[in-house]
Amino acid sequence: MSLRLAFYTSELSELLTTLELLARAGVRAQLCLSPPTSLPADLEALGLWADSPAALPPLRPSLIHALASPRTLGAILEHATEQLGSPRAVPILFGAPALGHFVAFRGLHHQLYREALWAIARQEPDLAVALHEQTPRFSLYDLSCLYLETGMDAVRARLRTIQADPEPSVVFMDSLTERHTALLGTLLWEQKPPLVAGSVAVEHTLLAGWRAAKLLPEHVTTPHSEPARQLLVVSGVDLRELDPQLTWARTQGFFCHTFREAARAVKVLQGALSVGHSGILYAGSPAPIPEELAHALRGILEQQSTARLVVYGQELLRAIATELAVEGLEWVAALEPGAPLCRLIGGPFAGKEVVVSATPPADPAFLGRLRQSPRA
Repeated sequence: MSLRLAFYTSELSELLTTLELLARAGVRAQLCLSPPTSLPADLEALGLWADSPAALPPLRPSLIHALASPRTLGAILEHATEQLGSPRAVPILFGAPALGHFVAFRGLHHQLYREALWAIARQEPDLAVALHEQTPRFSLYDLSCLYLETGMDAVRARLRTIQADPEPSVVFMDSLTERHTALLGTLLWEQKPPLVAGSVAVEHTLLAGWRAAKLLPEHVTTPHSEPARQLLVVSGVDLRELDPQLTWARTQGFFCHTFREAARAVKVLQGALSVGHSGILYAGSPAPIPEELAHALRGILEQQSTARLVVYGQELLRAIATELAVEGLEWVAALEPGAPLCRLIGGPFAGKEVVVSATPPADPAFLGRLRQSPRA
């Protein structure tokens, strides 16, 4: 196996966003919902739903990415170093110009970027200061746009100087242009540091490096998916979050049933699905524990498994993965940000399509679009 990248976080929405970005670029990727036991030989990127890289070292990926926000960066770096030792010169990336995310920590006086840099200085937090407030463990360095504008030789020389520090350290990397992204992507793939931290900007950067190295396909073929005739929605989120979709669904002929009476809910939804209707099983009040909802879902699927599955809620997805012996997810198509169409990997329902989201999308008519052809 030539596993280029492993990425991890406990935040489901971040994992799904990263999985989609890689898959749409033609990278063979999957998201593991539990520590992996066996993986496809041609897998190139692996996401792990975890708060530490404890399960990753045996897989020997070329790069490990700890997904982080500025608020969580310190704790995530502390956890990572407990598992991976005390790596030096850990790259920190939050800049992705393609997403409108520009980062600069030094060189605000540089004439070429004066206007952009002053705008960033007003709007963006100082990530170096934020990290130092969270943990004083790391020496703080930067790879500013001054070096990036000078060229790769200057960048490599700067990095060698930083790597000479024997103490644990991090390197905040600027990114103001697509050229910076491509240069940093080439640098990361060339250096292959044991750990990288930051947002999905890391994957944007790596994809630029892989593209330059001709490691990505020129033409990407996305998995095929048929329109869904029926939906089975299972929600473990607060009823107030789901209510707009419930209101819409009831006007569209969905059978909506609270979990309050589990046996009756399963029977009603099995009957509704058997005659072609769609259904929603949702947590009422008091909210059931996720394992109970997952067990009820299994009862429905064992009788009626043709409907496309929709799952709302992080903890519910964990419980479903355990109940149905699901090992992971493969991206199929984009639907809404943070709510892609995926396929189940492993277990008795392997290959079944599922839409996964930590929270219901804001549009009440989202479920209506799921019954149409998904967009690639």
